[in-house]
Amino acid sequence: MLERRRRRLIAVLTASALLAGAPPAAATWSIVAVDARTREVGSAGASCTPYVAGIVALAPGRGAIVAQAMSNAAARRRGAQLLADGGSPSAIVAAISHPAFDDTFREQQYGVAALDFFDRPAAFTGTRTHPEAGHLLAPGVSVQGNILADREVLTATMTAFERSAGRPLAERLLLALEAGAARGGDRRCGAQTAHSAYLVVARPDDAPRQPGLRLIIPGQDEGGPNPVHLLRAAFDAGRRR
Repeated sequence: MLERRRRRLIAVLTASALLAGAPPAAATWSIVAVDARTREVGSAGASCTPYVAGIVALAPGRGAIVAQAMSNAAARRRGAQLLADGGSPSAIVAAISHPAFDDTFREQQYGVAALDFFDRPAAFTGTRTHPEAGHLLAPGVSVQGNILADREVLTATMTAFERSAGRPLAERLLLALEAGAARGGDRRCGAQTAHSAYLVVARPDDAPRQPGLRLIIPGQDEGGPNPVHLLRAAFDAGRRR
């Protein structure tokens, strides 16, 4: 019982800081996705950094964006505003990866999915992001990562998401993140795969900074528990309540 309470506390400890200028995540693997049936939007991610949840922004009823690698907060905010205004993922990625907007764009990585452009998610992986780096796209979903154990982290994440079609979006995102962890995740963390993780899902009527589901596992000590495992424990505990 005490261990369960500890895990719940970890999951919500820094939830109020989501999207509020958290420190950047220098490496991560993540997924952004939208559900055309429920109109939910969401994301999950993990990283060998203390607070990976700082990479994500949601536009309820519209879509989701992550800004990672060097994690340009201005690009994340601009992308979220463009999503809220009805912009397409490709136009958003083009805008925030343009050198006139950000002269460090080669060090950035972005992923965007939008309900009104379900078949056209978009992503960008700068040429100066650290290997293994890349992204994968499919209808309604973008998977991206850098400093990965290998390319299979991306493939496993996308495959798990696609194979879980028909389940609630939150479950699909978590299964995808777990698959990436099982393939090695962030290579700097070894068997631990990451130090922090998050899962967020917003319904159409949610406030941008108050999604209906918001679970955050902040930085775990090196050699400590895998935050993706803690994220699963918090998610399952929430469903039992």
